[in-house]
Amino acid sequence: MKIEVTDQKSIIAAAMKVTAMDMGKMAEAMNEGYTKLMNYIAEQGKQIAGAPYCCYTNANEDFSQFDLEFGVPVNEAVPVHGEIFMSQTYEGKAIAATHKGSYNELEVAYGALMGYAKEKSLDLMGIYYDYYINNPEDTPESELLTQVVIPIK
Repeated sequence: MKIEVTDQKSIIAAAMKVTAMDMGKMAEAMNEGYTKLMNYIAEQGKQIAGAPYCCYTNANEDFSQFDLEFGVPVNEAVPVHGEIFMSQTYEGKAIAATHKGSYNELEVAYGALMGYAKEKSLDLMGIYYDYYINNPEDTPESELLTQVVIPIK
């Protein structure tokens, strides 16, 4: 797995947030949330402008519970509506790797990135992004691509 230090550019996104999430409930929350976001973006006549993402924040020490923002990049802002708001992704230095395969195996990418950060004495910012490059509805699980991005100081 190739790990790179990158300069992330911020993008705007229609987003939703769930607090105190755990892994067991994540897939259901994401499916429901992305459906709401995609439908709302279409209703507003806006265009999707990049890969959907999840941003993990406020994780406890063993990562069994965390806050989760999921978002869909858009070409221009959409009005705030109920639980949907406008957000911006992180801009600045980060380490990144692209994982190929099941979402259930993303811990391999995270392990590699955490090992790299420790080896290089990098300070992590405590937020983590998964960008879903292709669509699980029309991509075999073994071919799914997820870019994992960890902002650094």
